[in-house]
Amino acid sequence: MDGETANVRHIDTLAEQVRAHACKFIVITAGAGMGKSFLLRKLAKTYDVAVCKTPELDGIASGRTFLWDIPFAAKSVAFDEPFFERFERVVIARRPATDVPGIERLIVHGEALSLDDHDLMLPERDPARRYQCGWPVLCGVDLDDPAKRDQLTAYIGFETLRPLTAAQLATLWRMFNGHAIAGSAVALPFLPFVDSTADGAPAACANGDLREIALQAANEEIGRRMERLEEATPLARALHQSGHAEKAISALQYAGMEEPAVRLFAEAGGVFYIHIDGPEAYAHVLSGFSPEISADNETVVIANAMRALKAGETGRAKKLIADRFGRQSLDPMAVFAGGAPYSLSFKGFRLVLLIYEDIVITDAMFERLYDYLDELPLEASLLRGSFYNAVLEFYIRQRRFNEAEMAASQALSSYRAAGVPLLVFYICVHQAVIRLLSGDATGAGNRIAEARQYMAEVGFESPADERILRLIEACHAYEDGRPQVLIAFINNEFDTFSQAETWPSLVEFALHYGSQALSEHFSTLSALGFLDRWRLHQMHDRHLRFMIEIRAALVMQNGNRWSDAATTLSAMQSRINRTWVEAALDELARLSMHDEIEVAFAWLRQIVHERPERAYLDRQISAMISNERVTGRQRRALQIWLAFVLKRTGRATEARAELQRMFDDAARTGTIAPLQEERRFLGELMSDSRIEGFVSTAGPARRIMKRLSETGIKGRTIEQESGLSRREVRILLMICEGASNKFIAGRLGISESTVKFHLTNLYRKLGCTRRREAIAVARARNWLH
Repeated sequence: MDGETANVRHIDTLAEQVRAHACKFIVITAGAGMGKSFLLRKLAKTYDVAVCKTPELDGIASGRTFLWDIPFAAKSVAFDEPFFERFERVVIARRPATDVPGIERLIVHGEALSLDDHDLMLPERDPARRYQCGWPVLCGVDLDDPAKRDQLTAYIGFETLRPLTAAQLATLWRMFNGHAIAGSAVALPFLPFVDSTADGAPAACANGDLREIALQAANEEIGRRMERLEEATPLARALHQSGHAEKAISALQYAGMEEPAVRLFAEAGGVFYIHIDGPEAYAHVLSGFSPEISADNETVVIANAMRALKAGETGRAKKLIADRFGRQSLDPMAVFAGGAPYSLSFKGFRLVLLIYEDIVITDAMFERLYDYLDELPLEASLLRGSFYNAVLEFYIRQRRFNEAEMAASQALSSYRAAGVPLLVFYICVHQAVIRLLSGDATGAGNRIAEARQYMAEVGFESPADERILRLIEACHAYEDGRPQVLIAFINNEFDTFSQAETWPSLVEFALHYGSQALSEHFSTLSALGFLDRWRLHQMHDRHLRFMIEIRAALVMQNGNRWSDAATTLSAMQSRINRTWVEAALDELARLSMHDEIEVAFAWLRQIVHERPERAYLDRQISAMISNERVTGRQRRALQIWLAFVLKRTGRATEARAELQRMFDDAARTGTIAPLQEERRFLGELMSDSRIEGFVSTAGPARRIMKRLSETGIKGRTIEQESGLSRREVRILLMICEGASNKFIAGRLGISESTVKFHLTNLYRKLGCTRRREAIAVARARNWLH
């Protein structure tokens, strides 16, 4: 049975219900297209009377039945009870907005039968309901016919959407764009193309064609209202309040109302809008402003500068700022000086820009930044959160993790109050980085789980941030002894990650883990190649270039290229050089600059390898361990070096105790990556049966050693595998690096003839007769990794 036939049958049923009902008055209250007039025409034939279609009562009406189809334009009509007394049956049809005083009293007292939209809809059991949603006006309408679709679109817009309030229209538009409508949303009148979910919330109808037509009608109605200022402003605000700031701002822009659009953009978050609705919506809104507004309006200029930052274009961001606010705005000390002529919003952005500049944040700068914090109102949650987010980054770079944790806690509180999940996500990621750098893999896992939870709450696609989260998860897996996760990330996603905008502390974090994973599981050359690629991306950042050189030296050390590592470290522009480190003692405990600690750490490692018996070396390592700015990862490494030096200087008991403490710490925090990187020293320590037997009696140490063995750490030294003496191993590694006999003699403090003597012995033990063959054996047995 087709829809038209189904509708006729339904109207027949309703007509019979009206005829059979005992009440004198029948009141039909329904919207457009529900079949009110059709039903009255059917009754007119039955009772053989005419239908009154005027707002006023027809005084010449005759017969026992009166049928009144009140015109839709009538807002209120009089109910004349004396007039109706002469009729046995009165049927009144009206729109919901039409007021007929006295009718409701009859309905409440049971003196009138009331039929509404639900009664006029085709019943649920009717097969025709599937394709027309039960709306009588669709009966016989071919929705595949473009002309019919256009007619229906215009009909819906004029008849059903025009009467809606701005808030109702915004809610409907949101619904038909696929968003769930909460129970607290603006109540909608009955609309035949709106269904209900199982919990009673409104939802778009199931008919795809009708959904498209209704959405098109809504878009056209929004466009119509936006042409008139008195309708545009409340509608834009309603769209914004319903969660569609982009649509609201764009509509105002399209209508040429730029000042209201700017105000609404500021209310929607302004520079923070990118974190609220995402980069695509942010770019769309900004591109809708005229060149004049984009160049002059402070809110829009700052937003465009943020957009440039997010694209990795720091230079362009600074140019936009300088063009609008003057060259002095590029000087952070001037911007944050007392009485500086800048708004709080601009200062907030200038602070964010500082994250991406190659500037060392001094104590004096921190004081000025905290003066700015004092200016911020307590209710300015986004600006306060942004402040703590920025100083959190600065503290992480300086390895001031206690201050960083406090800043993170304040940032979380502010961002949660602002209700922006993506910004909360960023802080959770920072906290995970802090935990991993501190050597606390267990704590990092908890922060990562929180980050994943908040990422799920973000209301738009954010692939770059998802990629950041996958990197952190991969590094955590690496700490847990699952290197394949990080290796897969490096192979499949690292190039894309490196080209996207990210904060410097995360870049340094990625450099460390990425180079270690490649060095451990591929080769020294692949790790160095990885660092070379980063050099290209960080050509203008002095600090990160410095960190890349430090990391390259450590990779060379891990690959037994100690001479190359020493050369790299010697070429670095720093007051902390080999001579300084060799002469330092308490000074190592007082180092506070992150760059200087990293250089001292690398030189100390070099010295431990070359001269472990050196006087006071154990005290130097202990001083470095006591430094509050040393990370937890570095402290584990230092503990291993200390145990190594103690063993080499004949203090095996102290070495065992130090190693035991290190294993206990590693087990407590679930961290093994620093131990993997120190396999050169740890392998020799654990090859000593007395040390290995003592340490392995403790459960934590056994668990850690088991995990290390599962990840491929060597349990035997080159000396054990080859039968070479320590001096012969040193010489073998040096010739593999290309060192000449003269260079080896100078470095080891022996004569060239002694070097030749050792070479003869190692050739014999390896079954070789020349240098090239010995190098080939070392490579084949993977001694150079």
